[in-house]
Amino acid sequence: MVQLVENRVDVAAVVEALGLCDAVVFATGRAAYRVAEELKAAGVYERARELVARMRLATVEGEKGAVMVQNAFGVRPAVVASTVEEFRLEGCRCAVVFHYGARDEELLARVGCKHLEFFPYKALPSGVDVIERALSADLVVFTSALAVRYFAEVGGPRAVEELRRRLVVAGGPGVSKALAKLDIPHITAPSGRLGPLAQYVMKLAAGKDWKKN
Repeated sequence: MVQLVENRVDVAAVVEALGLCDAVVFATGRAAYRVAEELKAAGVYERARELVARMRLATVEGEKGAVMVQNAFGVRPAVVASTVEEFRLEGCRCAVVFHYGARDEELLARVGCKHLEFFPYKALPSGVDVIERALSADLVVFTSALAVRYFAEVGGPRAVEELRRRLVVAGGPGVSKALAKLDIPHITAPSGRLGPLAQYVMKLAAGKDWKKN
């Protein structure tokens, strides 16, 4: 449902921002991976990692995001939220925010200090053909709230109505909330991490655990 396009990151600006601030918000684990990749390519990863290690880290992608941030920078986030609604970052002086492909005004409103923003990648809605392919299946899995939003925007009311007739799986609480806003019955997987999520979906496909939210 979403096409992800990598953005070039101004690594000099990122390192400068990390030196000026005392908190870092990774909206997704993918954002952390992308930033780390760019820093390594520019030869400044170790300097950035040292700065990050001294800062307060936060993610809005739950345990999945926390693991990915730790893999990327060697530090586990102190603030781990599964949805924007439950996210709070307080007591900071300045935060560096790495977005998830779109500027999230609600997320920024919950950052309790001034902030500097970066966009490691952008998310674009896929074409109608992707919507049609999804609706040709009996089971549809969403791994991001942004994918749910784009599905509704691109597919329109007819696609949303058709989706209500499928078995829909949400890969995490944030995805579940996005589906609930569209009144789409669904099952929330116990883990949004790709390995456990894939195993869970295979169980569903085998005919188990079909109770919807």
